[in-house]
Amino acid sequence: MASEKRSLSKRKNTWYPLDNAAKIYPPTASDKRAHVFCFSAILTEEVDPYSLREAVVILLEKYPTFKTKLMRGKFWYYLENNDLPFKVFKEDAYYLKSIDHQQNNGYLFEVLYIRNKITVKFFHALTDGTGGFNFFKSLILTYFSVIGKDVDAEGLLKPIDAPSTASEGEDSFLTYHNVTGDKTEKISKPYHIRAKPFDYDGCGMITAKVPISGVKELANAANVTITAYLSALYSYCVYKAFLADRPEKNKLVTVLIPCNLRKKYGGETQRNFTMFARFSHDYTVYDNTTVEQLAAECQNKMNDDLRVEKLDKIIDDNVKLERNFFIKIAPLILKDVIMRTAYAKVGEVLQTVNFSNLGLVKFPESVSPFVKEITFSITPTFSCNHQTGVIGYGDYLYVTFARGYVETELEKTFIRFLTAKGLKIEVSSNFWESQP
Repeated sequence: MASEKRSLSKRKNTWYPLDNAAKIYPPTASDKRAHVFCFSAILTEEVDPYSLREAVVILLEKYPTFKTKLMRGKFWYYLENNDLPFKVFKEDAYYLKSIDHQQNNGYLFEVLYIRNKITVKFFHALTDGTGGFNFFKSLILTYFSVIGKDVDAEGLLKPIDAPSTASEGEDSFLTYHNVTGDKTEKISKPYHIRAKPFDYDGCGMITAKVPISGVKELANAANVTITAYLSALYSYCVYKAFLADRPEKNKLVTVLIPCNLRKKYGGETQRNFTMFARFSHDYTVYDNTTVEQLAAECQNKMNDDLRVEKLDKIIDDNVKLERNFFIKIAPLILKDVIMRTAYAKVGEVLQTVNFSNLGLVKFPESVSPFVKEITFSITPTFSCNHQTGVIGYGDYLYVTFARGYVETELEKTFIRFLTAKGLKIEVSSNFWESQP
């Protein structure tokens, strides 16, 4: 156990192999598929960019896998220690886009600020939502410490002076890999949203600030989790906005729902350790199924997809593929072609939308008075052009819709449904559809 907790700073590692899940992101990334997600915090006072940069520099010594750049090897991509200076940038209107690694000195995450807002963007090859948010929370804590606030981790966050550990940098897919005989599920190709894309770069973003108590009451009445309820509502809204009055042949709507595997297997890795549930409903013959009935379907599917036996099978298949002799000896240029081809067949093409709920988050009591709001957003892609990130903070859920097209009917349907249930919702938008 002691060896597991040894400080990474004392090791001489200058490079790290990508984790099992991360390997797909570099070869499939492009301007139209950024593989980027981000967190934003609205503070009670204006951000000092110099102190923000100082906080990042302090934090990088405690997160060595974040102090890296992506490199091409002969056989695999890998992370190499990055000693170039870290920069922070002023946020522009279109910030949910690919990270400019050249401008960013090769780092796989980007820190932005504007007025009283801090945003951190992550390339998915570096970490997943949980790992990224842990870093984000630590950055907020460290920033307040740098500017002289009397703050403390209080056991909720990683202490500012805590060293990194080997387990934080591990590939948990390999650590918890378990051979299993469970069967692999056949997945049908779903409907993809057809809508008018923007004539210019950027994406539309709408955030609904929803009372947690109201959503919890609706979910409890349906005997499901908040994630299952909102995922079902999301599916219903896709149908109402794009399929109800259109003669589409394929009306199968699939919502991809990421799951934090740390809750299932344990571990404290700050790298990717996420798997997915898929909730599909065929609206070809719509029989007035209610959102509550859809939520029950979704809950059952989530329970089945997130069985340890089923997860073991997927992890086992992925690890076996990585360890396959012919895959291992194939040069990276060939692996790139193989992975792009595979992703085109079994990647985003098998989902209509993505719904990621990170749950309720807490800051230490010494920090929370300075943080007004938290949001979580995911960049849409050309093949999955509507993605939704949800995070709970204080008494509210912040539901952020990001889309790559002009129409806003899906969001309107979602918000109208909840307001009709008696919930009072605050809505904000970047009004990208109104850009000149």
